[in-house]
Amino acid sequence: MIVTSKEMQGSQRDYRLDLFRGLALLFIFLNHIPGNDFSWITNKHFGISDATEIFVFISGYAAALAYGKRMNRDGFKAAAGRILHRAGEVYGVHILLLLVLAVEAIWLFQRTANINILAYSNILTLMADPQAGLLNSLLLTFRPLNMDVLPLYIVLLLVFPAALWAMMRRPLVTIAASAALWLAAWQFELNLPVHPGGVWYFNPFAWQFLFMLGAYVSLNRAVIGRLSDRYARPLTIAAVAYAVFGLYLAMTYYTPSLVPALPQAVHGLIHPISKTNLDVLRLLHFLATAYLASRWLPANATLLRSRYIQPLIVTGQHSLPVFALGIALSFTGYAVLREVDGSLLTQGLVSLVGLALLIGTAEALKAIDDHRRTVRTAPGNAAHA
Repeated sequence: MIVTSKEMQGSQRDYRLDLFRGLALLFIFLNHIPGNDFSWITNKHFGISDATEIFVFISGYAAALAYGKRMNRDGFKAAAGRILHRAGEVYGVHILLLLVLAVEAIWLFQRTANINILAYSNILTLMADPQAGLLNSLLLTFRPLNMDVLPLYIVLLLVFPAALWAMMRRPLVTIAASAALWLAAWQFELNLPVHPGGVWYFNPFAWQFLFMLGAYVSLNRAVIGRLSDRYARPLTIAAVAYAVFGLYLAMTYYTPSLVPALPQAVHGLIHPISKTNLDVLRLLHFLATAYLASRWLPANATLLRSRYIQPLIVTGQHSLPVFALGIALSFTGYAVLREVDGSLLTQGLVSLVGLALLIGTAEALKAIDDHRRTVRTAPGNAAHA
């Protein structure tokens, strides 16, 4: 789900991808701090999809954009090797992040003697049976709190070489097969197990469909763009109507005193809206809002060149380290609010410091990349490079 800026070089870059991925990273950080009122600035509270859908769709789009070009140019073997190499990188970051969270949770427990910190982070499960916990960590079947996205992406990357090859040759057949697998996962409760019990929070059999939709749109963007222009008015009306419906559903959940409740028959028909299995209502809500964003913020928009927007774009371009840091910081934020002070002022400070660290890390990584690029292209170094 995380494709680097270097992997996307060589094609006409759509900075909207980086912008919305950067926003999703920041939203995920805020949403992962329980009791944080500043999470109300995120899209989670204004609809029935959230930052996860943004992240997965853009990752599929960007992966097809990067690796599809390589597959065309260098063949299946070269592209597959690059994709699997990326999967290995993400796997390494996942294991490192797990160790960081374990050390952080154990240290906080030693300082506070609060067993709830270990229980909340799910590190208590690891400590109860370290041998089984470590083995299942390596197998991606055990993970601490909020570490469900990277295992999903690793699995998606492992099957993406074959999926991309099929998508580039039979796009409609491939996306239909992906949709069929999503529906089968829903109908027959297909999922993967986790240790010590339960199933994956993000069901890979279901969420692969959103990833593949991103890839499909990426590889067929010219055709989809023409259809979008031709039917712009009815599509926009339908998308706005569904986005408003999603807002209403969100308000019935988060602020039920402000809006009338759904009729019981309708409520029973559409609930629960499963995030694990990528409920069709969530999928449609994301597609509606994504369509509106693509119409109202064109790729050549002046806003994308604003210096105030650039930090968000840079954040989206360094998504893997920023995501990992955000998970660690959100757990730190939880500990601060729980053990030190949970006031609104402290929530604001925790949120602002965390956001500044995430954006600052991305800017530092960009500076390092720019420096390396300058050294690589400097006179005297070009031949060596």
